[in-house]
Amino acid sequence: MIRSHTRFQFLIFPLFFVFSGAQAQSCPSILKQMLPPPILKILMAEPATVIPNPNPSGSNTSSTVAQIVRNGGQVWAGSKLQLASNLDFTTFNTLSMKVFTTAPIGTTIRLKLEGAGAAERDVQTTVTNAWETLHWDFTGEPTAFNYLVFMFDYGQLGNGSASSTFLFDDIEQLFGGTQINLPVNFEGTTVNYTTTDFGGNVSTLVPDPTDPSNHVIQAIKTNMAATWAGTTIGTPAGFADNIPLTLSDSKMTVRVWSPDAGIPVRLKVEDSDDATHTCETETNTSVAGAWETLEFNFANQAPGTELLSIGLSMGWTYNMASIFFNFNTDGMTAGEKTYYFDDVQFGDLSTGTQLADFAALRVFPNPAANKWIVSLESQQINTVEVFDMLGRQILLVFPNQETVEIDASSLKARKLYG
Repeated sequence: MIRSHTRFQFLIFPLFFVFSGAQAQSCPSILKQMLPPPILKILMAEPATVIPNPNPSGSNTSSTVAQIVRNGGQVWAGSKLQLASNLDFTTFNTLSMKVFTTAPIGTTIRLKLEGAGAAERDVQTTVTNAWETLHWDFTGEPTAFNYLVFMFDYGQLGNGSASSTFLFDDIEQLFGGTQINLPVNFEGTTVNYTTTDFGGNVSTLVPDPTDPSNHVIQAIKTNMAATWAGTTIGTPAGFADNIPLTLSDSKMTVRVWSPDAGIPVRLKVEDSDDATHTCETETNTSVAGAWETLEFNFANQAPGTELLSIGLSMGWTYNMASIFFNFNTDGMTAGEKTYYFDDVQFGDLSTGTQLADFAALRVFPNPAANKWIVSLESQQINTVEVFDMLGRQILLVFPNQETVEIDASSLKARKLYG
């Protein structure tokens, strides 16, 4: 598929692609020309070729596509593409590519950048025997790379079969949203909510199963997951700003849903530029099959991990957070489990729920017989909880708007607190 943009040409062995610069809301594209194969320099893999599209369907009806057949070589075998100039991820922070394979769902495709250093990202296929568009987020990476390296079915040896054959097309550089930052509620329309899984976790942004109007991250700890499987809340670039941890202000909160009570949930913060600068803490879930807000105090570090006081005394900063459900238990032992999380915030339970600005909060009528109107001027209300005098939660709503009507007509007569 050929698109018309301002053009910047770069060399490939032995062919040429075209790299398109953005005009207004256009996106840079990497486009193939109709030239003889092979098209890419190969790193101990079978040659890549341009062929007629054998599956012109779904999201890709292009007449021609590129094909790579994995057959032997190394588990890291791939194909390298040399650009005439370095990629700039300042605005267009994501690379996308259309892929077709009959390999199983969950097959890893690694995209690596090389030049002055290296950066790499893994994504997993979500369909089989159909075209899909995959995205690799490189937010925060420097303008230092002029090579793209494609590694299909990374970590496995190909055997030349249909499931070791990969078609790809339409490589594009896109704006993937602004960099994630605290607090995180997964409701922004221009924020990049890409998460980064490791150790056998699979996470996805989904509607809240208890409230379809709310969005949350679903984190599946698969039956092949390691004891340390988890999810980074964002890309490897972390948050846009540092987490302002101090010894006197050392807490974060995360709202979680777990199928089991009593499991350990670990939260780790680190420096995205130095993986040795970390601090970890954990707490346990207290309910099963329901949402609760967990508080994580980094002044109480997890056993065997670095003290927050040591890190701060050495000038360490933390701008990335990862969450680990049922930490230290592997997927084979626990079986596949599905967890959810939302509302990642800095501060303790009182400040984390953002109820400090009482001047802007209105609740009326007061007293009330069967309903209240709650409004918060110029601020979104994410959660409203109602408790009785014994401290039992009897109502929970997720309005995600500035004004909400609380219907108490179905509640038994009692004194209630919101």
